[in-house]
Amino acid sequence: MARLANTGFRVQRYHAALTVGNVLTTKSRRLDPVAVHMRQSELDSACALHCLAMALVILDVAKRSALLSMAHRKYGVAADLYAVLGDSWNEGAYAQDVVDALEAMELPITVRSADGFDCGVDAFAVESLRKGQLTLLAYESFKDGRYRHFVLGVGSGGHMVGQKFTVDSLLVLDPSADALPFSCCNGMLKIDRPIDFKRRRKSVEWRYESAGHSEPVKLMSAISVVSNSRVLGGEKAAS
Repeated sequence: MARLANTGFRVQRYHAALTVGNVLTTKSRRLDPVAVHMRQSELDSACALHCLAMALVILDVAKRSALLSMAHRKYGVAADLYAVLGDSWNEGAYAQDVVDALEAMELPITVRSADGFDCGVDAFAVESLRKGQLTLLAYESFKDGRYRHFVLGVGSGGHMVGQKFTVDSLLVLDPSADALPFSCCNGMLKIDRPIDFKRRRKSVEWRYESAGHSEPVKLMSAISVVSNSRVLGGEKAAS
C-alpha cells in the first residue's frame, strides 16, 4: 500500500484465498498450501482451460494434482473438466464454451458472465473483481484482432480516498507467462485515467502488461466464478 500525496492511498485487493510468498498459494481442506499458477505451453491454445483450472484450485473445488493429469483421470472434477473442454486444448475456447462447460459439470459454484464488445463487459469485470470474485477475462489485441487470450482476474488495484476505491488496474494470472515471486499476479490490465464504468458500455482500451510484454487490448468477455458456500454466507472482503 503506497501513500499518494493529497490523494489518499494506492492499494491492491486480491482474492481472500490467496497467500502471497515465494510461490503464490492457496489453502486446501486436505493438503498443505498448494501452488496456484499453471503454465501454458507454446504448443497449446488452452488458455481458458488453464484459467478455469486455476480458479477451481483457488476455490478448493478440485485438487491441483488431479488437474495436472486431467487427461488421464477417469473420475472426478478433473476428468469431467477434460471431458467438456478437452477439445479446446488445440482449438481454444470462447466464453460461452466455458459457461456451458461449467453448467454441464454442475459444480458447487455460481457462474455469471458478460460477453461482447460494447456490451458492458468492462463494468462487469471491474465490479466482480471489486467484490473479490475470481473472474476469467478474455481480451483481444488492438494491434492484431486475431490474437485473443484468456487470463484469470484475481483482484484489482487503484486509489483509496476515504471510503472510495477507484479502480484503474485489474490483477491477473496469465497462464502464458511465468509466475512471479512475492506477487498476487503476473499481469495487469491498466487504464490511464479513471472511468465511470457503471455508465459506460463502450469497450475500454486497456494496456495489458506482463514481464517483457505490453500492448493495448479490449475485453471480449468476463466470467465470474464464486463458491456457493460464499454466496450463501455473504460476500467476504478481499485482502
